[in-house]
Amino acid sequence: MRFWALEALTKAGFDLERLAVALPTVDPSTVPVRVASRSFRLFWAKGISAVAMPWGIYVHPARLGRPAADIGNLMVHELAHIEQWRRLGTFGWVRSYIGDYLRGRRKGLGHHGTYRAIRLEKEARDVVARLGT
Repeated sequence: MRFWALEALTKAGFDLERLAVALPTVDPSTVPVRVASRSFRLFWAKGISAVAMPWGIYVHPARLGRPAADIGNLMVHELAHIEQWRRLGTFGWVRSYIGDYLRGRRKGLGHHGTYRAIRLEKEARDVVARLGT
């Protein structure tokens, strides 16, 4: 199964003009969303709903049955990560994300607390808070 991020955003009623201002390098009509295969999900930490890569979004199949607003908010969060990839480049994004994760673990935070403290995750949550339905 594959669809475009724009479809989920439209169905959820997002203001696409505000989204374009918040995420200027991302055109949701060109970002494919795919169901993450079982083998891909073996590498995900427990509780992961989706993963953004520079070329698209992979979603856990269980998330696709959720209400349109939930899927739309998830798409905005993942599109924010794609915006970050484009702004920072692959090396910069990975360095920032993994660096924050390792710093959190060294401080004694558990996985969930560390994940919540990653600056790129906070930024993506802030975009959803500003634009979410």
